[in-house]
Amino acid sequence: MKLKVCGMRDPDNAREMVEGIHPDWMGLIFYPKSPRFVDDHSAPAIKALPVDKVGVFVNASLTEILHKIVLFGLKAVQLHGGESVAFVEELRQKTNVLIFKVFSVNEEIDWKSMEPYLENIDYFLFDTFTEAYGGSGKTFNWEILLDYPFEKPFLLSGGLGLENIAAIKALDSKIPQMAGVDINSKFEMEPGMKNLDLISRFRRDI
Repeated sequence: MKLKVCGMRDPDNAREMVEGIHPDWMGLIFYPKSPRFVDDHSAPAIKALPVDKVGVFVNASLTEILHKIVLFGLKAVQLHGGESVAFVEELRQKTNVLIFKVFSVNEEIDWKSMEPYLENIDYFLFDTFTEAYGGSGKTFNWEILLDYPFEKPFLLSGGLGLENIAAIKALDSKIPQMAGVDINSKFEMEPGMKNLDLISRFRRDI
């Protein structure tokens, strides 16, 4: 199961996390309203880290995304807003990074609305719906995912913590398309600063 640690910001904390835990992906949030927003000053130090970096964007322009890909050495882009199918297709044409398309889950999912994205993304990511685009520390009803109709792999996000490990394993055993998990706020000492001991325990037990 792949592990994405999202909401990293401090270069030293990120370096310790990468060297000690070796996640599959490290998420960097480029949404200015997020308390985990990453500014360009940290780009050289973060770009140098030996981990695949995922840029998280909310309705950003194509120009901004392409700029951050180069500046931070991104290997993947996570689209967390209302990005259109045409926008995703254009992004696919102009870059060779992985593309994660997020669908925020409240009480149900409209599977049909996801179909047009299939051709131009690599993963779906399911997060808990919030007005702030993530970081709520809350889970959604994972039973919804038992009806997942596509072959496209997906990541599970939204309030994941140590207390969810058994449930995550149970869900993974039922849905072969579940490729991994995305953790964030439940593993923080403060926004953008991760508790590495907690992440290590999660990595070991998952």
